[in-house]
Amino acid sequence: MHKQEKQRHRAAAAAAAGDDNTEGDYYFDSYAHLSIHEEMLKDTIRTNTYRAAILENAEAFKGKAVLDVGAGTGILSFFAVQAGARIVYAIEASGIAEYAKKVVESNGMQDRIKILRQKEENVILPEKVDIIISEWMGYFLIYESMLDSVLLARDRWLKPGGLMFPTKARMYVAPISDDETYAERVDFWYNVYGV
Repeated sequence: MHKQEKQRHRAAAAAAAGDDNTEGDYYFDSYAHLSIHEEMLKDTIRTNTYRAAILENAEAFKGKAVLDVGAGTGILSFFAVQAGARIVYAIEASGIAEYAKKVVESNGMQDRIKILRQKEENVILPEKVDIIISEWMGYFLIYESMLDSVLLARDRWLKPGGLMFPTKARMYVAPISDDETYAERVDFWYNVYGV
């Protein structure tokens, strides 16, 4: 189990135990740590695919207003600026937004990238946007549950005829057999300390 998945499971358990924080609070807190962002940034296939999709469509970004939903460190926002975006509104609810602000400042991009530390559901933008970018895909494509926020952002902020990156995804599923994992995860429950 990956570290961030464990954090989300602990968050859900704490919420179920009556903790005052919501499951959403724990979800966002799990993204406040640099380690998860380091892992994502080091995923060169994923990051370079986003970069290529944005930079190879620079004409679509030139002079446009862009919304980055779940911006994290802001890497997609920087790619959008490199492609010619006029302004990027980077929404990030977790504490990583504070690091993203420092990265924006250290690159002198305060006038082009606006980091908004809020949940998408609460944000108020000064304008509608031409493009929405988001790295919303998680394990098994939809595990991280960011798709709802991206769709809400589309409905609230995207101009008619606006673009979304990515616009579609495919999920391929194939049956497998893994006796060891089955024994560990399923057979275990048939005899739990003799009960």
